[in-house]
Amino acid sequence: MSRYAQANGLDFHYLEQGRGEPILFLHGFPDHAATWRPLAERLSPEFRLIAPDLRGYGLTSRPLEIESYRLEHLIDDVAALIDALDLPMMHLCGHDWGGVLAFAFAEKHPHKAASLTVFNAPPPSVLQRMIWNDPSQRRASQYITMLRSAEADALFNEANVDALIERFLGQPYRQGLLNDADIEAYRHAWTRNGVWQAMLAWYRAAPFDVPDIDAEFGKDVLSEFHIECPVQIIWGDQDTVFVPAMADAIAHACPEAILTRLPAAGHVPHRDAPEHCAALITKFLAQHPIRLISKEVTA
Repeated sequence: MSRYAQANGLDFHYLEQGRGEPILFLHGFPDHAATWRPLAERLSPEFRLIAPDLRGYGLTSRPLEIESYRLEHLIDDVAALIDALDLPMMHLCGHDWGGVLAFAFAEKHPHKAASLTVFNAPPPSVLQRMIWNDPSQRRASQYITMLRSAEADALFNEANVDALIERFLGQPYRQGLLNDADIEAYRHAWTRNGVWQAMLAWYRAAPFDVPDIDAEFGKDVLSEFHIECPVQIIWGDQDTVFVPAMADAIAHACPEAILTRLPAAGHVPHRDAPEHCAALITKFLAQHPIRLISKEVTA
């Protein structure tokens, strides 16, 4: 069901289905709420699923200033949206940028995050450390510099939607991982006025330093990462955005995390192997149910 909520000064569009413990899904670039469809179909019989279009995406409000897409504002969006839904605590499930955001949110708001499942996404400090110190990840992350450049505007825009659909969705569509309705949902999301500028603003406002490939290695990350909630990492090993060593770096930063590698899956494992991913999530959340501390008032 398509719904709207006001949160952090914005109008958020979100999709909701199912009943049970709530899971908040945070999508990546350049996705939108409905891209969780393959996973949601398998989880909705047991869980209440809430999937918003994040700031700037789909039918959600689109601030114009790049500054509006800084990470701290995105974290505040998630907190305000959970409050608007009148839910004291939720399970979080994030992919790509949505996974980076989920890690950052769970670190800042541990009392709101019951658990965290991420698909091919690192905490911000882990990503920065890998970009600085791992040659393969630095090479793979050069796309961030491209997306921040003026040249990106000529390629990523609403008028170029057919080429973008082929670029991002052609192969999974031909493999039967996406259907015609999925493609039309992307077309609808990607042809809205100003949507590509907003999506690119996430990269242009991001707190990541991406040196040239040949720049000096060996910098230290300015801050460490600490997370309290249970963490599950589901990793597609055929990813070209993040190198395989990234998964181990995340697991090292979250010592209690469960890491499951999917050797045949790519950057979007929940699309490549939705049945397997749904089973992993169901098992994980059964082990980590939401437990709220009741406040008893005594006379």
